[in-house]
Amino acid sequence: VFSHFAASRGNQGTLSGSDQPERIRLTTTSSDFFQLFGVSPVLGRTLTKQDARPGNDHVAVLSYELWQRRFGGQADVIGREVVLNGEVFTIVGVMPHSFSPDNYGQLWIPSAWDVPPHPLAADKDPREMRSRNYLDVWGRLKPGVSIQQARTQMNAIGARLEAQYPNDNQDVGIAVTALHEEAIGALRPPLLVLMAAVVFLLLIGCVNVANLLLARAAARDREIAIRFALGASRGRVVRQLLTESILLGLIGGSGGVIFAAWGVPLLLTLGPADIRSFRDIGLDYQVLGFSLVVSILTGVIFGLIPAVYTSFFRPNDTLIQSGRGGTPSHSRGRAILITTEIALSLLLLIGAGLMMKSFDNLTRVKPGFASDHLLVFNLAPPSTTDLPRQTAFYRNVIERLAALPGVKSVGAVNRLPLAGGNSSRSFTLPGSDKPHDADLRVATPDYFQTMAIPIRRGRNFTEQDIATSPHVAVINEALAHAVFPNEDPVGKYIVQGPESTKLQIVGVVNNVRHVGLERLPNAEVYLPLGPISWPSMFVTVRTETSNPLSLLPAVQNAVWTVDKNVALAEPRTMEDVMAGSVANRKFTMLLLTAFAGIAVILAAIGLFGVMSYSVVQRAREIGVRRALGAARTDIFNLIVREGMLLTGFGLVLGIVGAIAMTRWIAGLLFGISATDLPTFCALSVFLALIAFLACWWPARRASRVDPIVALRSE
Repeated sequence: VFSHFAASRGNQGTLSGSDQPERIRLTTTSSDFFQLFGVSPVLGRTLTKQDARPGNDHVAVLSYELWQRRFGGQADVIGREVVLNGEVFTIVGVMPHSFSPDNYGQLWIPSAWDVPPHPLAADKDPREMRSRNYLDVWGRLKPGVSIQQARTQMNAIGARLEAQYPNDNQDVGIAVTALHEEAIGALRPPLLVLMAAVVFLLLIGCVNVANLLLARAAARDREIAIRFALGASRGRVVRQLLTESILLGLIGGSGGVIFAAWGVPLLLTLGPADIRSFRDIGLDYQVLGFSLVVSILTGVIFGLIPAVYTSFFRPNDTLIQSGRGGTPSHSRGRAILITTEIALSLLLLIGAGLMMKSFDNLTRVKPGFASDHLLVFNLAPPSTTDLPRQTAFYRNVIERLAALPGVKSVGAVNRLPLAGGNSSRSFTLPGSDKPHDADLRVATPDYFQTMAIPIRRGRNFTEQDIATSPHVAVINEALAHAVFPNEDPVGKYIVQGPESTKLQIVGVVNNVRHVGLERLPNAEVYLPLGPISWPSMFVTVRTETSNPLSLLPAVQNAVWTVDKNVALAEPRTMEDVMAGSVANRKFTMLLLTAFAGIAVILAAIGLFGVMSYSVVQRAREIGVRRALGAARTDIFNLIVREGMLLTGFGLVLGIVGAIAMTRWIAGLLFGISATDLPTFCALSVFLALIAFLACWWPARRASRVDPIVALRSE
């Protein structure tokens, strides 16, 4: 079912050989990787089978961005040498600017085994490892083969592997996912919500335009009647009015395209990293074509309403009336449109209100550590295969950093909470074959103190533990409750890894929300760095200053005193990490709130316009009422009552629609029901208040109509 297969593994490396080293994202691939995607380089060549052999594997393919930034886009870069992780590589190619299938790599290198090695065992043949599921595997379907056929065949292969190697493949399946779904799967729900919001906003704008066109058509009753009287056909009049509305739509669409050309880059700059990573977002012929079609359709659909109403005029009646007030059809049409506008505005308001309340709930979640005064960055030693050198490097770096003025404590961990990425392992209890899953954390003894993670029972591991009794572990409360309910786990043992290493539990620490603030804490096992190695670590520095980034130059210099070829990766504050973990939700909330705000403004303008026009059209009626003894308050109440009646119908429709709509966004909410009654009520009252203010001025003006002047003008 597949024509090509390839494997890759993303990692980080240090690019040195110039004045300042740089941490980059690199991807180790099998030789068929580039052939599978069918993308040609802009310079040189890609990786081949010959490169996937010992002695030939020190070649590299650059991304377009790295080529431009690091090498100035020079055409003679092919054949030049770079130092990557202390080893010399020869540049053989440069990929196009849009090539990033794994949305990660800035540089691609081969493997001597033609399979990317495991990051924790970079010097071992990965083809002999069956229990390490660490690869990203890519497959191109043969023509005419469906993804369901591929899943069926891979399930059969997975079953055979499970039967042949039960120790490594028990209950381990093979998931086949379309690359498109993998890339946008997490973004699909918020993007669909935003697309629906855009459609609603477009409809509200078009309803306003349709109301204006209806009012304009009513003002042109006499003109249209004269055209009919002079022999114009109804089709001719409809075509004229549609031409005007389509022209209006095209002018508005052109203005929107101009605004989008400026706004899209700004939107991507403000957006979260997941959206910024789509490099082909922008205006192209497809977007422009879509905009043209939408502009024409909106012009036709919403221009058709006043055109149809106008086409049913009776010329004689219209000429006799001489414009004395709007026709009932016009009034009914405007009432329907303004009711629809109120309903759509309430839909957007409720959606934005739920998202805002959900985001507020999320920001109040306690992550299990103190994020203030924390500087964090990723660090990797120059050698990733020598365990003693790794341990010595981290120990020296931590000692230098701890000695800096303004630094309270320093720790390191393999996986930083809320920064993305995870490592999980299974373990058993002594004398039991039942597996338990837990996330693996490799940390230094001062990590808990630096992150302000409380120790609930027992103690932390120490340097003495590492030196004399390396098989110790600290677990979190989630694991303690799940595996040792109603027991004190301190002093008990767990068995972990293919070597069945027996680990004694010496402490229990507070739960940390590692994957996301909206996710419950997973079971975690913390092991000391030293007996356990890791290719790169996150260093956490707790500072005395409230601006930890101010210590960054001193921190970098301290690292360079240990090794001048080591660079810091992604230095930032822990508060920035937390903000990044909720960036998608925040972006969706802000856009939806902006759309809802615009919708409310448009709805208020629309209602104000309809009521103002109604007052003008009903001047004679109001004059008669005043002449017959109606008080100003009676006229004021009449106009307000009519406007609020339309608003009431719109609110009812909006609430019904919101109840149905909230099913779409239920998965984006946290700590709040999709039908939260206080939110529905508060925003309905708010929109009703806005509608009242929109009716107030026209009603006030109507109440001040002089009956003599009104009747004389008629």
